[in-house]
Order: sequence, then structure tokens, then C-alpha cells
Amino acid sequence: MTSNSENQITRSDLIKSAVNTGALGMEFSWTYYKQMNIAFCLMVANMLKKIYAGRPDDYAEALHRHSAFFNITPQLAPFVGGIAMAMEEKVARGEVEPESVNDIKAALMGPLSGLGDSFFLSTLRVVAAAVGISLCQAGNVFGPIAFLLVYNIPAFLIRIFGAIKGYELGIGFLEIGRAHV
Repeated sequence: MTSNSENQITRSDLIKSAVNTGALGMEFSWTYYKQMNIAFCLMVANMLKKIYAGRPDDYAEALHRHSAFFNITPQLAPFVGGIAMAMEEKVARGEVEPESVNDIKAALMGPLSGLGDSFFLSTLRVVAAAVGISLCQAGNVFGPIAFLLVYNIPAFLIRIFGAIKGYELGIGFLEIGRAHV
């Protein structure tokens, strides 16, 4: 947490970031050059403004830092965003080197995408489609709605829980991983 309580990231800030335009637009603002970086910046911009309130140069530097290459399963981006914002608070206090934020983001992209793609694209989407298709084949008009609910309810819950848990764990997430090795 930052030293000034009005600059402190709250649970509400994290939830808003998990469902804002940036978080939900990860696939819509994708570019070949840096993939999901624009959406990631949109997702965390309000929290960065809060962390660096009254320090426009530091805010611009942080936003520029987060414009680096970013690519992950979209539902897991808020988790990484939570970790990054916990680290940004430490950067603002001078406790962590700014470059380490992107190092952590880069280190998490591959492993989390492997888990996220396997769960969301290969498992949950297939199960949701099976439920929706079976309802449609039975003549039930709620098949498409069932598909959307079965897929999106867990996706949104993981976004919200991920943002909060990522922030709570912060850089300590790496210490947990190291303790189990």
C-alpha cells in the first residue's frame, strides 16, 4: 500500500479494473507489434493515476512502462494487473526497480497462458458448447443463453478474483513459488 491513504489501491479499484474496457477488450485492441499492451494500459490506467497522483511525470513513465509487449489469456490479465499494481506501489515508494514490473509480467505470461488457454479454450468453452448444443437439439431456445452463462460466469469470477488475489499476493507471489521448489 502506498504511504498516502488516498493513493491506496482499494478492492473496488481492482474490481473495476477487472471488468473495465481494457480488461474486457484484450482481444479487441490486439496488435501484431505489442499484442495486448494497449488493453493492459487501459486496464491499469486509473490505478496508476491513483498511485502517482500529483506526479504526472511518474504516471507517464509508469504508463509507458506498461505499454511493453503483453500477451496472455484475457481472463487472467487482471491477475497479472493486480500483481503489477502491488509492485507499482513499491516502485512509487522506491522499494522496487521499475524494470522489475515488466520482468514479472513477462515471466507470468507464458505459464499463465498455458493454464488459461487449456482451461478456458480447451475445456470450459467445449463444455459450455456441449450444454448449449444439447439444449438447442432438444428444441430449447435457451441453448445459446446457457452457453454464454456457462462460459462467462466463471470467466468473470476468475477476472475479479484474480485481480484481488494478484494484488494481495503482489511480489510475494514469487516467494510462494520459490518456497515450493
